[in-house]
This record gives sequence, C-alpha cells and structure tokens, in this order.
Amino acid sequence: DPDCAVARSLCLAVDPDLLVTVNAMTAGYVVSNSSVSSALQPGTPTRPGAGQVAAASWLNRLRALAHRICVAPTVYAEADLDALQRVNDAGLSATAANTAGDIVDQILGVTSTRGATLMADGPLTKRAAELLNANGPTVAIAAAGFSGNDSVSGAPATADVAPRRVSPQVIAAPFDPAVGAALAAAGTDPVAPTYLDAALAVRLRHDSDAARRQDALGSMLWRALDPRIPGRTQILLPPAVWNLQADDAHAILTTLATTIRSGLAVPRPLSVAIADALAFGQGPQQLTSHTAARGRFDDEVISKITVDVGRLWGLTSALTADVRSGLTGVQYTAPLREDMLRAVSQSERPETRNGLAHQRLDIVGNTIDDLFGAVTIVNPGGSYTLATERSPLPLALHNGLAVPIRVRLQVDAPPGMAVTDVGEIELPPGYLPLRVPIEVNFTQRVAVDVSLRTPDGLSLGEPVRLSVHSNAYGKVLFAITMTAAAVLVLLAGRRLWHRFRGQPDPADLDRPDPADAMPMDHGLGSAERDRTPDRRVDEEHRV
Repeated sequence: DPDCAVARSLCLAVDPDLLVTVNAMTAGYVVSNSSVSSALQPGTPTRPGAGQVAAASWLNRLRALAHRICVAPTVYAEADLDALQRVNDAGLSATAANTAGDIVDQILGVTSTRGATLMADGPLTKRAAELLNANGPTVAIAAAGFSGNDSVSGAPATADVAPRRVSPQVIAAPFDPAVGAALAAAGTDPVAPTYLDAALAVRLRHDSDAARRQDALGSMLWRALDPRIPGRTQILLPPAVWNLQADDAHAILTTLATTIRSGLAVPRPLSVAIADALAFGQGPQQLTSHTAARGRFDDEVISKITVDVGRLWGLTSALTADVRSGLTGVQYTAPLREDMLRAVSQSERPETRNGLAHQRLDIVGNTIDDLFGAVTIVNPGGSYTLATERSPLPLALHNGLAVPIRVRLQVDAPPGMAVTDVGEIELPPGYLPLRVPIEVNFTQRVAVDVSLRTPDGLSLGEPVRLSVHSNAYGKVLFAITMTAAAVLVLLAGRRLWHRFRGQPDPADLDRPDPADAMPMDHGLGSAERDRTPDRRVDEEHRV
C-alpha cells in the first residue's frame, strides 16, 4: 500500500469495554481457583493471573497501529440499543452512547473519529433511534432494510444505502446487509447477524471455510464488476467479533486493494462518509420496531436491569468523594453499570444471549445487595441501662464501602421515649461511634428498633433491635426529689433560726449531755468499774 489508499479506506472499530479490561489487566489481576458458578462470589480463593505481560504487549501493539490508521469507537460493550431503550434509564443509555470515544482516546492516546454510531450486529430500530436522538447528533451506520426479492416484480432486490434522516438528531447511513452477512460468515466461527431477513438465511456450516471466504470476496466485488450499475458509497461493516484466520484477512485486504488500484473503487475515509451523510441526508424515514425473536433480550432481562440500575443510582446519589483517594461515588459504582451493558451485549451469539444475560445480572444483583448490606449498625448483642432520663443512646455505625456515604438514622421508639433527630450523617469508611440524644419518661425494659437509610429513603444493612432498661421516673421522681429538698431546707432553716436566737432546738431535748454520757474512769479496771455506782443523767438540762 505505497500510496496509503487502502489505509485511507479502512477504520479500526474498537470496543471501549475491551480497552478498559485489557488496560486493567496490565496492572495485574487475579483469577478464581474454582470453576463453578460460586467462583465469581466475594471471598472465593484466587491466584494471580498469568496474562499481564500478554495484555501489555497486545495493548502496545494496538496503540502503535492506532497512530497509523483511523480509529472509531463502537457502542460500549456492543450493547443492544433497542434493549437499553426498553430499560429507559438515561444514565445507562448515555454511558453506552456517549462515553466510548473519550475512553478510546484516553487509553490509546489518539483522537478517534467521532460522529458515527456503529451498529454491526443488529438493526436500527425505532427504539434505538429514539435513544440516539436523546444523546445528541450522530450518523447511525446500520444495515439497510432488505427483504430478498422486490415486492412488485419479484426480482432480486437491491438494498437502498442512501443516507436518510430518521429523527431530528439521527441520520442513517445504511450498509448492504447481504454484504455484511457474507463478511460475518467468513472465518472459523460464522454467524448470521440478527439484522438479516429470514428469507436470506443460509446454512453456514454447510459450506467450507474456503467457500465462505469466496462468498465474502464476491459480495465485495459484485457491484463493482457490473458497469451498468451506478456508483454509490459502499460501507463494509463486519461483525464486532470477527474470528478471521490469517488467510481470510489477507484475502479480504488484497481484494480491497485490487479493487482500488484497478479503478473499480475509490477510497473514502470514514470522516468523509459521515460528512456526506450529514450533507445529503434524505428524510424523514419512519422506522419500525424490530419484532424478530432471534437475538432479542426477553422481558425478564429488561426488568432485572430496570430494578437493579434504579437501586444502584439511589445508592450512588448517597455516596460522596473520598478525600484520601479522590474516588467518587459515580466512579465507585461504574463497574456495575458497565456489567449491565455487558449483559445486553450483541457480541454474543443470538442463541446464547439471554442465558448469559441472566447469569451476569444475577451476579450484579447479588453485588448490589452486598453494597447495601455493607453499611449497617453494629449490633451490641446485650442491653443498655440508662442512668438518667436524658442519658444518650450509644450506637456504632459501620461503613464497609470504599467511599463515604450520607445516611439518616431511623429510631422506632416506644411511647414515652422522645428521640432527637441527629439529621444527615456522613459516614466515612470504617466505624463511627454515635450518641443519640433521647428523653425517657418511664422505668422499664423496652425494645428499640434502629435502622439506617439513605437520604432518599433506601434501606441500608439490617435493622437492629436494642434492649434498653431505663431507671428514669420522669415527673414522679422530679416531684419527690423537689419535695425532699424543700423539707431539708425547712429543717436546716429551723435549726439555724434557734441557734441565732440562742435557744435549744426542740429536736435535741431527748438527747443525753455529751459530757455525762462519756464515762470518766477510763483508767479503772473492770472490777473497779463494776463497783462504781451507776451515774445517771440529770433530768435538768444545762443552758
């Protein structure tokens, strides 16, 4: 390719999910020691992965190639846009449609070609167009509507690949589905794309690898070899997962180069094709909902994603950034949202998509449950005894997440116990002791239920039932205490009054005189004391 004509006509489609995975592998990873389904659960024994060096080598070679050729991002994880529109979550849809280019640019260190949405494995449906329309202007490169024969003459039909506007923000730049299907059938693992009309279905395993390769090459050339057919822009879009052998790839690239050098085709970069579609888009064209059962994700998959992504966004809204690591709540929960996109990936074979989706979503749901359960109240396991009616209720909160979380404490107190609302608490990772102000107006043992919730009301962890014993008597104890204090003040005042007037207190009239009450013969023996006459206190009191 001395003049780079072939290179100008090629563009490398890269799945950002693949880049994220390989880039993470370059930093080291672990794999489970178990091969059963429980291998994906936390706590399973692991061992270091052996692919770190291979991942780094592959990524470096891809970076070198990306600097010499056009690069275009695919939808994140090749997610089914029609299925995502059925989920109807704006955040999940934006992740699939809008973040791919930034990820590719950051990891590969290039400026990717923007403005196109590559749909290599599924049709452009009405729902998919609605999702794209809500996420900004784009050119959707998808298979043209095509049914094997012309509906009027019955002759073999030709796919209409002229650009057309399908919504205010979306222009479709179709490719010939027959050519795309022939390319998908090449290689060691042939597949029939779900956009292919049932009338065009063939038995892929019936032909040899060489025969399917020849079919792919013939589909690339057949229009160019007929001089009676007017020229048109032809987009060749193979499936995202394309298992070609070296012979297959060499034959396809050689055929493309021969077509260009012989003057049968003119190279057009992807950026030019996007600009042409934006300039000459016809329209509008109404799209229909794709109702074919093959490769369609069932309603249970959609329902699971809808429920789980709602819970996950609720948890994410309560998370705050960790000042030590800089990790935010959105970043912390992003891998789970990406797992949901992988669950509806069109890169899997149509026959196995739903089964794999259920397995992946079960793991995602269990992980979300673990996140909610990691924020809880530590159960003391015993009982609390309150010293006074205003003794605070001691608690300990635990946050097992890697980022802080905002929580609210809900205390279900019995009648007679008033609990002061402590408001919103920012709970850092780890443990946090807490004292809840309360006021008790009874004396008995009661059960107090305490639970944690997010500011939006989502339950966190398991509720705790505390056994509390109160010694407070409330108003009765207060009245008794005040009465006793008043009596003591009166008695003390009465004694002081008599002392100031020099009069004996009537309460002391029946007490013996201290001098007479003490015996004077300390030095006498016991016998002498027995002979000493009894001394009695004089009944007259001295003044």
